[in-house]
Amino acid sequence: MSRSTASLLLLAATGCLVAASALALEPQIVVVIEAPGPPEHPTCREALQLPPPEIATADVPSISSGGEPETPPPPLPDHPAARPDELPVQPLEGPPDVIARVRDVFARGDAGERVRLSFYGASHTSADWWTGQVRRTLQSRWGDLGHGFILPAALYSGYRGQDVNLCRTGGWRSDWAGRRGGRDDGLLGFAGMSVSSDDPEDFGWLETAHSNPHGQRVERFDVFSMAQPGGGTIAVEVDGRPAAAITTDATAVRLQQTRIDVPDGPHRMVLRPVGDGEVRLFGVSMERAGGGALVDTMGIRGRQAKDWLAWDDSLFADGLQALSPDLVVLAYGTNEAADTRYDMSDYATDLAAVLEKLRGALPDVACVLVGPSDRTRRRRGVWSTWARTELVAEVQRQVAPRYGCAFWDWQLATGGPGSMRVWQQLSPAMASRDGIHFVRRSYEWSADRFLTALEGG
Repeated sequence: MSRSTASLLLLAATGCLVAASALALEPQIVVVIEAPGPPEHPTCREALQLPPPEIATADVPSISSGGEPETPPPPLPDHPAARPDELPVQPLEGPPDVIARVRDVFARGDAGERVRLSFYGASHTSADWWTGQVRRTLQSRWGDLGHGFILPAALYSGYRGQDVNLCRTGGWRSDWAGRRGGRDDGLLGFAGMSVSSDDPEDFGWLETAHSNPHGQRVERFDVFSMAQPGGGTIAVEVDGRPAAAITTDATAVRLQQTRIDVPDGPHRMVLRPVGDGEVRLFGVSMERAGGGALVDTMGIRGRQAKDWLAWDDSLFADGLQALSPDLVVLAYGTNEAADTRYDMSDYATDLAAVLEKLRGALPDVACVLVGPSDRTRRRRGVWSTWARTELVAEVQRQVAPRYGCAFWDWQLATGGPGSMRVWQQLSPAMASRDGIHFVRRSYEWSADRFLTALEGG
């Protein structure tokens, strides 16, 4: 008998089997009375049966490049981006009532209320460096309510979250709108992504941070899955012990939410398909009760805002309403600017439809559009700035207020056109070699400036 099957039989005997048919928009709640904390073993490497990491020895000789010394970099141009810390804060743009709604979110956080910010976007967001800095800053200020949204099995290599530990087997099937070889069925929940498996050997786990100042405690895991005809069962373990079994078999496709309550503290939750059918997961939110900050990161590299239009409307609306964010941030535009076949009038139409979809789910939520950051490229030895970035930003600037959203211009925040090339030449560099992405410290710099803009500083 497999470990998953044994767990399922135990849970059925103790009445912890959660049926999809019992779920509506309200979560099914399972209380775990005893949870001693994450076990020391197995570690992720042990669970995946990987060899121990090689230990570096002092006998390894150092490597010298030899040859001629490197040519010193040319002097920095007379550009505002050459002095990042002297740049003025790029303000939030929009009608006074729209900006006031954003300010109110921060006033409520300062007053000790529970505040949730949900970020959508592409690779800048997916890395969880600028959003992670937002999370850490607000949780240090208001209170640490947990990591918020994350997939229990990484969407792709490089998918990660700050202040949370992930582990997964390789058998999960990842999906998102526009993925080559994807299902193309739109059943992607409220974050535009899913992982699925019917193999009882597969697992994905979420564990609180071990030594980081943030993310060391969790009080509940909200598991978002898809109920569907023929859906399988998800075995849930907490701290190495069976906690629940969630059946996803239902007469029709819909979102289901299962809340696993645990004693407030460090925990590891493991999700496994039992093997009686496919299970499809849309994500897990790691949370704590009380006042403080939650910051969700829902980014997928290479995506555009119009991908929202491929997501099933019902699954999206039900999930976003279940999260109930106080502020939604859409940080798209870099990939729209790169798509030279994407006409700006078509982009404006698509962006309006995306914001219509957001307003259909959450009519009154505070909303901010973050424009694309600067971009540079090298052709035949000559560096140039990507001109379409400003065009995309201008579309966002015009469309955002029509749907009650503010706008923040990331390109101007870093010094304007040409800033990415300047940041590549700083020592240490603040931009990556690809001319598109930043390095970690500049994502954190951007997060600090963004927060200041949200508050009106």
